[in-house]
Amino acid sequence: MRYTGFPLFGFFWMWIPAFSCRPIMVDQLRADAKNLTRTIMARLQEHPSQFIFLKNLKVSGLDFIPGERPMDNLASVDETLDIFHTILSNLPLGNMEQILNDIENLRRILQSLSQLLGCSGQKRIDMDTLGNLTEEYAKSPYTMEKVAMDRFHKSLHKIVKHLDHTMSC
Repeated sequence: MRYTGFPLFGFFWMWIPAFSCRPIMVDQLRADAKNLTRTIMARLQEHPSQFIFLKNLKVSGLDFIPGERPMDNLASVDETLDIFHTILSNLPLGNMEQILNDIENLRRILQSLSQLLGCSGQKRIDMDTLGNLTEEYAKSPYTMEKVAMDRFHKSLHKIVKHLDHTMSC
């Protein structure tokens, strides 16, 4: 006796998981982004220019360095990383090549993740908002380095927290 309905029934059972879960690629990209972010944080802590910065110290004139920016979506995370990449590449800090490469790789991973999630296009930063980096650096080079490294480290912590809760754009 032949059961012709059984192969068709089995075929439908195989397709059920395809319709009820997210693609593995999204989870893998999110995990890769979190791991790369943690790697950047570890490299910052090992950097020769330690960024011990007093929490109650008030600094003015460096408002163009992102501090407590809300990271609502992947576009704001990418924009923050772009700003820090621009700032850190213009500061004459030694041994920053690998960190800058990691930032660029993290941005590419996040852009791929946003494309898979169907997010809208990213906006580019306005270079005028960064102020005159060389002028500010000439005024207080040590303070600017420490503020930039400290705020970048804090932003990386926010990025990890944001990636833990990112389900969509």
